[in-house]
Amino acid sequence: MAKTASVTVRIPEALKKRIEKRATREHRSLSAQVEHELTLLFSDEDAPAKPKPGGKLLGRFAGTKVPTDEDFAEVRQLMWARLRGG
Repeated sequence: MAKTASVTVRIPEALKKRIEKRATREHRSLSAQVEHELTLLFSDEDAPAKPKPGGKLLGRFAGTKVPTDEDFAEVRQLMWARLRGG
């Protein structure tokens, strides 16, 4: 990816030292390390939201139980039986 933008940021000296140490440890320049850290920081925003465990059904199915794997298996069997003419 071509780098066409620059940013000037003032940070505490102690933070700069920490970033420099990490950059050295990971064999990157200071600039590359800052880019890497920012990319990691914002990578979650690009990812689709993960469903929360135990979530609730919304809309048309609000208030109903969340189907289990067994429920889906049963429906799948019924559909295949009907497709086969059973």
